[in-house]
Amino acid sequence: MRHGQYRYIVGTLALITTAVGLVACSKQSANQQISYRQTVEATLDKGMDNQPEAPYWFPKQLLKWQLSKDKAAKYNTASVPLAKRIDKWQLPTVNKTQDPKMKVVALSIMNSSTSGNAPRGINTFDANVFSNWQYIDQLVYWGGSAGEGLIVPPTADVIDSAHKNGVPVLGTVFFPQVVSGGKLKWLNDFLKQDADGHFPMADKLVAVAKAYGFDGWFINQETDPEVKSFDSASTGKTATSSTSNGLSKKHAQLMQQLIKEYKQKAGSKLDLMWYDSMTKDGKMDWQNALTKENQSYLVDANMKPVADSMFLNFWWTKKRLASQELLKKSHERAEKLGISPYNLFAGIDVQADGTATPVRWNLFANKQHVPYTSLGLYAPDWTHASSDTVDEFQAKEGALWVNDQNDPSRSIPSTTSTHWPGVSTYAVEQSAITKQPFVTNFSLGNGYNYFIKGKNVSLRDWNNRSLQAVNPTYRWLINNGNGNALKASFDYTDAYEGGNDIKLAGKMRKDTASTIKLYTTDLDVTADTQVSLTAKASGKSTAKLVVTLKDGRTKTIAGDRTLSKHWTTVSYDVSQLTKKTIKGLSLKISAAETDASYSVQLGRLAITGKQQAAPKKVNQVTIDNRTFDEEGKYAGVNLSWQATTKNKLDHYEIYQVNNNGSRSFLGATNTTNFYLNALKRNGQHNETNLMVVPVDIWNQRGDASDQVTLKWPDNRKPKAAFTVNRTLAAPGNTIKFTNASSKNATSYKWEFDGATKTTSTAKNPTVTYRKAGTYNVTLTAKNKDGQRHVTMKKLITITPKAQGALTLLSKNAKTSASGYTNSSEAPKMAVDGKLDTKWCATGKAPHTLTLDLGRQTTVSAVKLAHAKAGGEGADMNTRAWTIQVSTDGKRYTDVARTYNNTQATSLNTFAATSARYVRLVVDKPTQVADTAVRIYEVDVLGLTQTLK
Repeated sequence: MRHGQYRYIVGTLALITTAVGLVACSKQSANQQISYRQTVEATLDKGMDNQPEAPYWFPKQLLKWQLSKDKAAKYNTASVPLAKRIDKWQLPTVNKTQDPKMKVVALSIMNSSTSGNAPRGINTFDANVFSNWQYIDQLVYWGGSAGEGLIVPPTADVIDSAHKNGVPVLGTVFFPQVVSGGKLKWLNDFLKQDADGHFPMADKLVAVAKAYGFDGWFINQETDPEVKSFDSASTGKTATSSTSNGLSKKHAQLMQQLIKEYKQKAGSKLDLMWYDSMTKDGKMDWQNALTKENQSYLVDANMKPVADSMFLNFWWTKKRLASQELLKKSHERAEKLGISPYNLFAGIDVQADGTATPVRWNLFANKQHVPYTSLGLYAPDWTHASSDTVDEFQAKEGALWVNDQNDPSRSIPSTTSTHWPGVSTYAVEQSAITKQPFVTNFSLGNGYNYFIKGKNVSLRDWNNRSLQAVNPTYRWLINNGNGNALKASFDYTDAYEGGNDIKLAGKMRKDTASTIKLYTTDLDVTADTQVSLTAKASGKSTAKLVVTLKDGRTKTIAGDRTLSKHWTTVSYDVSQLTKKTIKGLSLKISAAETDASYSVQLGRLAITGKQQAAPKKVNQVTIDNRTFDEEGKYAGVNLSWQATTKNKLDHYEIYQVNNNGSRSFLGATNTTNFYLNALKRNGQHNETNLMVVPVDIWNQRGDASDQVTLKWPDNRKPKAAFTVNRTLAAPGNTIKFTNASSKNATSYKWEFDGATKTTSTAKNPTVTYRKAGTYNVTLTAKNKDGQRHVTMKKLITITPKAQGALTLLSKNAKTSASGYTNSSEAPKMAVDGKLDTKWCATGKAPHTLTLDLGRQTTVSAVKLAHAKAGGEGADMNTRAWTIQVSTDGKRYTDVARTYNNTQATSLNTFAATSARYVRLVVDKPTQVADTAVRIYEVDVLGLTQTLK
């Protein structure tokens, strides 16, 4: 979702000078003017090798996990406690069908893969910055796969953003169907008991949730070797085979016992939600309702509680089941069992079709539009995954969660199965704004730029959902005065702090007010309470504060100044409200002149006590570890520091200190560590100085920390490297050499023994050879600082036997491997000549695939087809591997090594050698941290006969 219209550059100034209480080094005072050098856009946006990674486990791995040995724990721990929400029964409703009894859970793919996720983002814009927290009661961080891991805690940034809004977050325990690589062994490992009959896994689930700061687990158990097709089951067809290796009643009993033990140890602080899949008898039989077959996961035979809630499968709305009124019956059964019907979540799968998903809403609610159960949405991240632009994403978010009019007061129940009414039709807007301070900059948690006090200090893309602010409760409620037509949106082209603001735009008539209702609150006003708004408008305007009090009355309070085209902070005198409770916040906007293209931008809203002294400087800034790219031009740096003693701290900012004393913004975080990805080296400088600045809730910046120095490797001399399209050729064949030397090389010298032209200074030369034989190739790469060379001995073999294309030696060769997921992804699939089949193996790398060519041959090249060639995502392409050959299948020799492939197909050429066996050893299976290897085809090329 990257589009140039969101890139905002402040003129052509290299330096931006401002007095914002920041200093260029620790010796300066916080009151001195400082200069920013605008940070340039990053040219590398993939996580480097030392990027902290959010964890994921197979059961046996989690059973070995210990917090004391978890070196990455500090990066993966949430920093925001769960905020207390206003009691739902005290909340106002904005349409006739909103019901405080009903709850909403979102099973959302907050990151696109299970593995490779940075705990608090990196220097990329694209992230699922879901912000309609007001409509959900729980978020399930959906993840897990047979190729990566099954037990997945939420990332720290998702926990932080949810907790600010009072939303608990659950991790996922996912046992996939066999067709997706599921293994019953994993379930057995999960349900393992110790000698005393206890479940070690229950202890680990509790320990992980407490350590990382999230709120429980969602268990989705769908592994059963007998069940062949979820899709067939959805249509009512028989979905089992005749094998006797499936689930048993024992599995179901053990699962229920484990859940009980977990709940006993977790208490009320950690939840557990069960997915309607495995029945009490251990059958994979989705009920789509609360029935006698699955109720034992909520209450046992003695009516004692088991799990806290259940997510009902999606098929209750299908035509074949409609006459059974499954949700109505679930409501009735729940009441008989003493369970709240609203601890049942009627599942709707919106992953494929979003708001076009057909739903029989008359089965969800009765004729009075009262829901029978709560609502469960699977993959509402459809709004993000299906969008090409940020505008499309926000439009889909509005349609899904609010309605197609972006006004919750206009939500009405759908009378057809083809119209999506919006979640706001049934769900009350919730709020966790219950105490001071309340400060928001309306950030969504990402940006194409970063702004500080209205100045664009960085062009680096970024995402860090831990920095997402609490955004308006209502999207949107605007009462436009006669002739006015303001509409609201999130705007990434400008901001006061962070990466975006809220923009109200449209026609405005002179002195005619439009009022936007922003927040539901429960804030007690004290004698020290201060309220301010930072905003700007396209023309002279006023922004009055409208507060709703506990008794229902409203007070309109004028600001102490008017808005202009520049960011202006307006203060409001709320002393008259001392000892009163504010239940709602609105803004009343008026323009001094009629304007058909009027706009006002909201940058910051703050309700705080009296301003205190700026925070003290940060101490003990440390580089925990760092890594560099092969050329020493980019670094990945993990920083940590000691927390400042200031208890009203908002966040920390990380800077590079430039030679002239200016500073370049590198990122911000709400915790005491930061991963700096792809820091670019400044020319040939051998050192980069970094510092950290604390920022409090009043937007005051404290003194900068002492600087910490990153030392770069010496990369002045260029590295020589090359590839060649063919090493085994006939006399007269053209051979192409491709230069792969480091980018700082300025000239080259090639030496080709035995070629028709034995030297070249071209970057990528082509040569021919007249005589048969084997020949060396040397490349020297040069620049002003020196030179380095590489010689490949006996690289080129010239023989009349190599006329024309090389022979494919590996088609349908005998294969073996270190492992594979199932028979449909077996080793032989990598040599069947098809790009719709693959060899796939899971577990810890390295993974090996061995080909027996059947006899001694001459081998000189191996071509691989990776994940993207087979239609998967480019992130799944194999990154690093070694090719080995052997004549006897026992002693292998390395002939080729690839370190950093990104392409869908690859070609390794090497000196022609005799071999019967070829082995592929994959040590980095993907571009991310997914440990599953995916090879769609292996082509071994050469000659069928050996060469003397």
